[in-house]
Amino acid sequence: MTRLLVLCSVLLAPPAQAGEEWELISVTRGPSWEVNEAKGALKQDGQVLEGVLKDKIDGKADYQIRIELNGGHAEARFRFISESDEGTTLTGTYDKAAMSTRTHCPEQIQLMNPFQYIGLARDACEKQSKPTKPGK
Repeated sequence: MTRLLVLCSVLLAPPAQAGEEWELISVTRGPSWEVNEAKGALKQDGQVLEGVLKDKIDGKADYQIRIELNGGHAEARFRFISESDEGTTLTGTYDKAAMSTRTHCPEQIQLMNPFQYIGLARDACEKQSKPTKPGK
């Protein structure tokens, strides 16, 4: 019976490579301030998160990011795909709530360089099943 339970848990477990939904805000300083928002899945492989996020306004995939996490430190390579730029490097912090609840598990990454701020956030509990009311 134990072997059957282990086999079922392995077969029913979500793929390790499945992307989790993140929200991004980017504030860039140039001749004028530019604010962009995007969302999408970032795949995690060990301590690396990466993916392409879609702009919230037009829905086009426009932001490519690769983040290396090291404890509470984060380093990223970020680029606007539509501008065909080479990208920029940003450093910052990674934080996951130490006192998560069953329904709220905030996770955030804040990155900066002299010209740009990027904030990424998600509620890590989103993919878990929602608690049911007693008696239902």
